Amino acid sequence: MREDIKGFEIIDPFAEEYTELIAARSDAYYKKLYEELFESVPTRVRAAIAKNYSNYLNKCTQPFFSLMSPFSWASPAEAMKANVEILVNCLNLYKGASKYLQDSLVSAKLIRESHVKFKIGKNIALTPSEIVYDTPLLQLRRYIPRERTVYQAPLLMVYSTINGYFILDLTRELSLAGHFVDRSYDVFVTDWKLVTKKTKSATLEDYINQIVEAKRVIRGLTGEKEIGGLGYCIGGTLLDMEAALNGGYKYIINLTTLLNSKVGDEGAGLMGAFSDFSIHDIDKLVKDNGGVFPGEVLKSYFDWVKPEKAATAFMDLYFYGREYDYANDAIYFWNTFSARDVAGPAHRRFLWEIYYQNNLAKGLTKLFGRQVNLKNITVPFCNVAAIFDHIVPFPNALATAHLIGTPPAMQVTVKVEGGHVRGVVNPVLYPVLEDFARSNSGLRLRAVDDSPHPRLTGPSKHAQPGSPV
Repeated sequence: MREDIKGFEIIDPFAEEYTELIAARSDAYYKKLYEELFESVPTRVRAAIAKNYSNYLNKCTQPFFSLMSPFSWASPAEAMKANVEILVNCLNLYKGASKYLQDSLVSAKLIRESHVKFKIGKNIALTPSEIVYDTPLLQLRRYIPRERTVYQAPLLMVYSTINGYFILDLTRELSLAGHFVDRSYDVFVTDWKLVTKKTKSATLEDYINQIVEAKRVIRGLTGEKEIGGLGYCIGGTLLDMEAALNGGYKYIINLTTLLNSKVGDEGAGLMGAFSDFSIHDIDKLVKDNGGVFPGEVLKSYFDWVKPEKAATAFMDLYFYGREYDYANDAIYFWNTFSARDVAGPAHRRFLWEIYYQNNLAKGLTKLFGRQVNLKNITVPFCNVAAIFDHIVPFPNALATAHLIGTPPAMQVTVKVEGGHVRGVVNPVLYPVLEDFARSNSGLRLRAVDDSPHPRLTGPSKHAQPGSPV
């Protein structure tokens, strides 16, 4: 593994300092903590808004005070500077107000978004791919290999069901998928479909089974029995659960993935509080929204977890007129425009098992009538934990090393600077992950069949849900 690049550190998760960091408290401790966190959100939001608004008023009124000073008129240059600042502030407020009006009309679905800098396939999600498998829940994409020969083990990237898959393939510089493709890997990715009336009743087992089917398709296309697995966020949790049930992986990479919600001083933080059924009526939320967990609600949860950041962005966009700064940020585009509704039964079960009851970490989760035992995962494992992650706090991500059955000598744990998204969508990290994958992917000898393949459709009749394939 490379250790000559700044921005990350290879650590030993079994060292005393880290085992102490992930020590669990009582359920009563986390219950009280989550209640306090949940109740603190309005106060934090108001404080963040008040602070930003106060700063804005100070900035805008300062030029007026300068003009009112008799000393400023003794210096024409100072008076001109103050007038220019007043004009700029007025123009920025006009731009911001216009942006706010437009966004309000878009939210009310009275108009369509008229100016979005990024267009999928034009300047974002650029790595060429084709859909090789299509079901009501999933499109499995295969990135077009650059070379005629690739590493033996194909790589399946499993992404979260909440946002668009292209966070793993943003711009050319910010594409984890492109990094692997450029280095002769045969890469597939789960592109989860938008929920429809027909799929809104999908269960957690339905989503897990899509990974089972994706593996079957990949094996058929490549002729390889074992594949590499890479999971990000919820995708990592789904991947690990499927791996614990069925195996079939040469190695696994987890990116900021939560398997244990109740470790460390903060537990799962505000996301744990939002997922506590005794605090937040999740069943009512799903029922009131026609059986789905609304994407806009999920996005608001992520904003509330860091209200100070959300308040700053609000002021930047609607008062300071800094839309251009955000419009040129591919990650901001993804975060703003890719949130999607999630099938109610599937996400409810996910929150219940992983967050509220913490059953997966306890070994109590059952899928397809079988116990999901994470100790069944014994293959080489690379786990990435971001120290400023507000969605999957560092101790939660770190705890994975202690839950799986992979021997410590076969584990690589990476502590990366940054948060849940920018810590992972980070070119500094890509070579580290590729080094790990290369050491477990076999030789670069497999010839790629680049002849056209018909798009397969599912569900398949050849694999039973949750059965080993």
